[in-house]
Amino acid sequence: MDKTIAEVAATLPGKDCGQCGFRTCAGLAELILRAPDARRRCVHLGPGAAAALQPGAAAPEAWHDILGREYEMVLEPFPEDPGPRENIVPFNPALAERLRLKRGDVLLGRPAGVGCPVTHVGRLMDDPDALSGALVWCIVGPIAARDAHAVEIGGYHIIAYEGLVRATRVAPQVGGRYFFKPALCMLQSRHSGVVSFAAHRAEGWHVRFEGITIA
Repeated sequence: MDKTIAEVAATLPGKDCGQCGFRTCAGLAELILRAPDARRRCVHLGPGAAAALQPGAAAPEAWHDILGREYEMVLEPFPEDPGPRENIVPFNPALAERLRLKRGDVLLGRPAGVGCPVTHVGRLMDDPDALSGALVWCIVGPIAARDAHAVEIGGYHIIAYEGLVRATRVAPQVGGRYFFKPALCMLQSRHSGVVSFAAHRAEGWHVRFEGITIA
């Protein structure tokens, strides 16, 4: 990728959601180089963000989500993962066997009961649990559903989110409920979860959240 395009792309959310009309944020960045006002195409940049996020500038950490609600930490994907890691169970756990799901499959479904209106697309990181039908996937964005034969699983329950916390205002403690923002959330909305695992590593906190809600 051209360095100048990379610099502009670094000021965009990096979701590759396609809602701006381009398949990737890099595609929009290339247009922004020619027409700076094209930054307005990005639906994830809140009011004032277009002015604040100029090429080469760092995104400010305001600790408020798109609705102005405070959160305490940012949950990033693990460096080795292709996206945010979720542990889920389909409404019909028998789907895993019926659809012969396996590691590497691309699935799409919607997390129900937490208030999220967005259909998630994920890649299975392991074979389904043979006993419960539980799945572990990494959210990879809607483009993956276009480029691969995505399998529809319908509604599902979220068991947990797992990831890396580097930006935080507090040290996460097991048993505590915290407001956090998934770094790649398409809604840029804060979430709430109870920490069931927290371990401090050189690169940040390895954290697992359960009891997820969008609050």
